[in-house]
Amino acid sequence: MAKSQNRNASDKLEETVTKPLSSLRFAYSSSDTMDSDTTTNNSNNGLTSPLVSFQAKPKGPKCPFGNPLVKLELYAGGCIWLSGNSGLGKTTLSTCLAGLSSPQDLEKLDIDCPQCDWNPKIPPIERCGVLFQQTTLLDALTVAGNVSVALQSCPSTANRYTTPADRIRKIKQIMEAVGLDYARDAAKRPTELSGGMARRASLALQLAQRKRVIVLDEPFSGLDLETAKSVAKELVQVRRNIGSALILISHEPELAQLVLNEDKDSKQQQLTATVKLTPPTTPPTAPTSSSSSRNLLFGISFWDRFLEKLIDYVFYSLPLIALTFVACGLAISMLSADILQRIDVTDRVLEIVDKELRPMIAMVTGEEEANPMYMMVAKMKVRGMLNTTIPAAKATLYAIGMAKLFVLEIGPLLTALLLCGRIGGSYAGKIATMQATSQTKLLRTLGINPQTWTFLPAMMAALMAAPILTVIGTWISVFLGGIIGPQYGIGTLEGYNEEVWNSVFPKLDLELKLNYEWTVLGFPTFILTMYTASRESIWLSALIELTTYPPVFHIWKSVTFMCILMGVAETIARLQPNLTPRGVPGVITSSVVISSLLIIVADWGFSQWLILRV
Repeated sequence: MAKSQNRNASDKLEETVTKPLSSLRFAYSSSDTMDSDTTTNNSNNGLTSPLVSFQAKPKGPKCPFGNPLVKLELYAGGCIWLSGNSGLGKTTLSTCLAGLSSPQDLEKLDIDCPQCDWNPKIPPIERCGVLFQQTTLLDALTVAGNVSVALQSCPSTANRYTTPADRIRKIKQIMEAVGLDYARDAAKRPTELSGGMARRASLALQLAQRKRVIVLDEPFSGLDLETAKSVAKELVQVRRNIGSALILISHEPELAQLVLNEDKDSKQQQLTATVKLTPPTTPPTAPTSSSSSRNLLFGISFWDRFLEKLIDYVFYSLPLIALTFVACGLAISMLSADILQRIDVTDRVLEIVDKELRPMIAMVTGEEEANPMYMMVAKMKVRGMLNTTIPAAKATLYAIGMAKLFVLEIGPLLTALLLCGRIGGSYAGKIATMQATSQTKLLRTLGINPQTWTFLPAMMAALMAAPILTVIGTWISVFLGGIIGPQYGIGTLEGYNEEVWNSVFPKLDLELKLNYEWTVLGFPTFILTMYTASRESIWLSALIELTTYPPVFHIWKSVTFMCILMGVAETIARLQPNLTPRGVPGVITSSVVISSLLIIVADWGFSQWLILRV
């Protein structure tokens, strides 16, 4: 029964790639036979049409290898060991074959790739998979979830395992094919896997996607000898029983030979090869210019990191701030101008004048009813006064409202809320990433305080960037108010600018006086006294007067909001020393939300402080 199923599977496979070797079987239990998505080796000594033919050669001095021509030709079930010293371009060539290197990447390295021809019968998504040096899995999913996603995203298998039972059966087959136990390992997260198990799980994803060629970039790195040999034997099974071709990049000759030569079949021996990259005869020269040397060492000093953050925070945030304040300034100025334009109190005032003035005129003239002529003249006079004073009052009210609204309230708050994501979120993400990749622990082992390395330069840059961005954004909105107002008939640009200036820079109701008294020894004693308008030396009143002065209040709010933002980002990002990459988005979200809420609360506190002045 099982043999019949295997024969049918091989017959189906014959239509997809090349002729299968009928002598090879998939190494599953009798109840779980391999179906038609299994690739097997080729007959006729394994040398029919190749899965892929690839060539690369140097075309300039930057090329990392010195071989006149690197030629790779892979057949189903074959294996090429790509060897050579580190830095000769093994990973670059393999990722180029896999389609992960762009032409620009090759151009920078002076590598010419005249040939990369895949068998046209192989769908592009099933061509090549890569096991990276650092094991890469979706850490939000279990091992079974990772394999399931790989199955569903493969066009040739997506519609074949529609029921949960079929999908589970297939996941179990694939996991067991790479040496994982379904019952024990399927529910584990990637962070719960050992190095060898993680490599096997990564390999399972490639098998689930029916990858005909799998690039193995240092698959034994970081593994103990026994685990590495176990992984090597699983790779042999992948070659022998599944038929995937391997490009092996490894600095472990014994393990590489185990993958190449485990199968003693002479037919299989013809499918293996070793391609060794050699260094170029003229190695690239090291940079000699002072600017290049400076670039190599940029970032090691505190001021380098501060400057980098300052440029990042100011110039990359400026378009966001500018566009937001343009939209906000236009909306508020148009709404305010439109409301003031629609407000007309003339008729209401004339009604009051008529009601109050008519009895007075009648009483003065001794008549029972006020003379209509007198009433008409009085109303004309009042209307003229209103037509003279109301437009000017509207213009003054509009200018003062725009200035006070943006300088004292909206400007600092809006900027801070925007920077919660732009600066706070990015900083929290950076620190969380350092936590997840053990960079923070590395700094400590080097004797470097992580806060000194990251927080202090970022905090200084943020405290400088926030006031600059707040002032720019506020100026944009207030400037637009001066353009919009006259379009609605509210004052003139010159009058608007004058009122705004007087509102933003009012006369400070404060006086400092330095008094001195002569002592017995003849030395003067200086006394600094602060007075308010009442000429009373009240320090609290003077403090309120200073801190609520519009420009000072504007900068003070901005700096305080930024301290809250950066403090929250730093605290939340460092709460979990053993953070995993899966937790980084949560840190960013928590930082943005909590800092935004605290800034809103702080803004309410500033409003209450401002009320004290009034």
